[in-house]
Amino acid sequence: MRASKARFVTACQQLLALAVVLAALTPAASVVNLDVVSTVPVSAAAAGVSSSQRVGDKPAPVATAPVDPRVTEVQLTAPTGQAVNARPANRPVEALSSSISADRTRVVSKPQPIVGFGAVGVTWDPARQVPDGTIALQARTRTRDVWSGWTKIDYDADHGPDPASAEARKARPGSEPLLVGRVDQVQVRATTEGTAPDDMQLAVIDPGREAVSKRQAPAIDTAAMSGASAPTAGSATGPTAAPATSYTPMPTIFSRAQWGADESMRDAPSLRYYEVHAGFVHHTVNSNDYTREDVPAIIRGIYAYHTRSRGWSDIGYNFLVDRFGGVWEGRYGGVDRPVVGAHTLGYNDYSFAMSAIGNYDQVQPTDAVLRAYGAVFAWKLSLHGVSAASTSQTVGRGTFGAINGHRDAGATACPGTYLYAQLPTIRAYAAQGQIGWDGRERQTSLAAGPQPDLIVRRARDGRGLVIPTTASGLGAPIDTGVNFGGLNALLNVGDWDRDGANDVIGRATDGTLLLYRGNGQGQLNAGIA
Repeated sequence: MRASKARFVTACQQLLALAVVLAALTPAASVVNLDVVSTVPVSAAAAGVSSSQRVGDKPAPVATAPVDPRVTEVQLTAPTGQAVNARPANRPVEALSSSISADRTRVVSKPQPIVGFGAVGVTWDPARQVPDGTIALQARTRTRDVWSGWTKIDYDADHGPDPASAEARKARPGSEPLLVGRVDQVQVRATTEGTAPDDMQLAVIDPGREAVSKRQAPAIDTAAMSGASAPTAGSATGPTAAPATSYTPMPTIFSRAQWGADESMRDAPSLRYYEVHAGFVHHTVNSNDYTREDVPAIIRGIYAYHTRSRGWSDIGYNFLVDRFGGVWEGRYGGVDRPVVGAHTLGYNDYSFAMSAIGNYDQVQPTDAVLRAYGAVFAWKLSLHGVSAASTSQTVGRGTFGAINGHRDAGATACPGTYLYAQLPTIRAYAAQGQIGWDGRERQTSLAAGPQPDLIVRRARDGRGLVIPTTASGLGAPIDTGVNFGGLNALLNVGDWDRDGANDVIGRATDGTLLLYRGNGQGQLNAGIA
């Protein structure tokens, strides 16, 4: 069985497993879920790698307290159902000029003031589907009395939460955020095929300024993480894929607190976990000449735009990497956990993403960036039982390699021509980082023993049973002590509560999730909603 995190099996797999169990063991049982195992890497010491080879451990200027960004929304076209010249009391239409021809519309904003290390983006009514290539967005800036030329604002319809998710129902389509830096004013223009979208808004983002900035090392040390240890910085209550024992390389990561994340801005109840089968390489399409001191503000600007303008639950990426090789925690929920992001449309549930801060259609990535990708992807993929060298990973309905560019999953230029060309280098660094990792299965057994188990429900009374697997075959069924009647799905989530015993989560027919805590001997405690 291919190693990966536990997941819901398809109906066909359930029926096939049921046939085996019916023939061999419990004639009245119906299989609800098959446990799928992950792996544990070996230690760095065993592989002979010194700590000097660690990636991302250089100190950098960071925030020491949350910073509240400010986003000013400027109305460019009228909200849906209102006349173009309508002026809501709190949102006047701030178009300097507009022109409409038979086949296109152009809207130009009034110049807007910029405060701080600013960024801009453009969003519009979700009811309007705007395919790639049918809208052109541009911005220019003024410093003192001099206007710059027009710069492209990227629009990528494949960057966002999955369509069926709760997060997507609150989201607005829009451009990527464009970093404009420390300038006096900014102006945008939008040219669309046909009519312009309703409720088009220009977001002008002030990422705020740290009251106190200090030079610190990354707060998250992946070498210190362990499935049995208490959560560390960057971790949160949720499923863990495998004990994060030390191996080579062990990246260090700047935490959300270190870039000044205001946690009240994210939608905390929407935090979700699922699976990691692969990783995607992105770029933020931002400026390339930023300093180390600018990085926390850049990330806060992206965070503010994603949450306050795009309507996402949190920043879309799981990780970000700056051009100096520093790795930064992105979406909340634990860097070692399978946190569902909003980065690769249609594939977020089954993957993670790291985005390089910069525009890699314009410049080559530094070797520090490539090594950071290799280190993080090697570490993250191994936690979820994935070989960095794999070329056949099931990601949703598609098949991908373990490491991919965003463009491999959709019609997009991301992660830029120059970064995409370096994917073979990233893959080589990641595969090198997994040297000594032998793909051993970790223990995900509910019963005592090293092998994964089958979890079944007896049809006649709904009783939950565990069927241990051994090297020689299937063992005798163990009564879990709980009734699985009224559930339509079960998932062996490993040691969810980190008490040393593996657990099960069940989903009731009304959608309620119940946690059944295990005792390590095959029995489960009563479900906790």
